[in-house]
Amino acid sequence: MLQIAIIGLNTFAKRMIDELAEVGAELILVDRDPVVIDKYKARAKESYVCDVIKVGSLSKIIPATIDAAILDFDDKLEPSILATHYLHQLGIRNIVVECQNDTHGELLKLAGATQIVYPELEAAKRICPQLLSKNLWNYIQLGQDFAMAEVEIKEELVGTSVRDSNFRAKYGLNIIASRTTGSDVLNPINDPDYVFCKDSSILVAGTNSSIEAFINHDAKKTKYTNRILLDRFLKNQK
Repeated sequence: MLQIAIIGLNTFAKRMIDELAEVGAELILVDRDPVVIDKYKARAKESYVCDVIKVGSLSKIIPATIDAAILDFDDKLEPSILATHYLHQLGIRNIVVECQNDTHGELLKLAGATQIVYPELEAAKRICPQLLSKNLWNYIQLGQDFAMAEVEIKEELVGTSVRDSNFRAKYGLNIIASRTTGSDVLNPINDPDYVFCKDSSILVAGTNSSIEAFINHDAKKTKYTNRILLDRFLKNQK
């Protein structure tokens, strides 16, 4: 069973408790506020009221064999760095820390964090592309230049099959699934003879530029692409 410590029960951490408890992960919760611990302790295997910036506190309650530790100190840098450093010294290999800006993120990486999470930035990355294009319904950035997106089917594709459209070669995208308009169900597409339908969308994966080219029917006439608009938007969030 996956065992995860969640240290500092602020907004991001509480969301992670909900998600991880739902899939049956074994949780160890740590916070200095007994009221917060009391509220969430029923969802954890173990819970502790503890000041983690004291030397040796974490070593007594967090096993070195734990799968991951998630830290959320609500952008308070000192406890984040100290707790990250202590966990790194314990040999915890996967340390995820919530952070609000790049400067703090770099310091946390030096202290031993393996992954920095910027909640507001991640939310902006998901939502902004959908606002910038009526042809883009859902969007998940998976890497620096790779994403998954649920997109509207071009009129030129309606009635043609994946094979006949030469989809991957033409658009530089991999088709993953389809969804009928109004449905909550995504159906995997494994058959090259799948025929594109008008009242449906498709889930595709590829580079940001390939997705942009697909959703921007008149890209050559557009002064700024969605990526330029998105980059400007995200830059202003930092």
